[in-house]
Amino acid sequence: MISKKSGNMIVAKIEKDEDIFQSIEDLIKKYGIKGGIIVTGVGMLKNFEIGYWNGKEYETKKFEKNHELVAMHGSIAENDPKIHVHVGLAGSDHIIIGGHLISAKADPMVELTIMDTGFSMQRSYNEKTSLKELNF
Repeated sequence: MISKKSGNMIVAKIEKDEDIFQSIEDLIKKYGIKGGIIVTGVGMLKNFEIGYWNGKEYETKKFEKNHELVAMHGSIAENDPKIHVHVGLAGSDHIIIGGHLISAKADPMVELTIMDTGFSMQRSYNEKTSLKELNF
């Protein structure tokens, strides 16, 4: 992976077979991100798992075949889950699938843009939604 920061914007290119979440973790450490917004992500993913929140838990589905990453956005917090990402992906049939990204590898690459908020963000459990929600 290569990356560069200018002001509060970080641009990274994640290389083939690199884990998306590990790459984002590496960027968090490298740039000292305490709160961030994943603004964009383009490229392709393989061996990915996405989830749909049914109100109690994630219903998940795994995909091995490469899909075009047409949308990616999310948030970064200091505590777990540090990284919360949603994606939209298209297969060779041009049908879009999407949801909460659980795991993925880049293939052949992913171009990622993160905005460092400059302030700390955390997640805390909300009994009403049963989710760890973003707070700052």
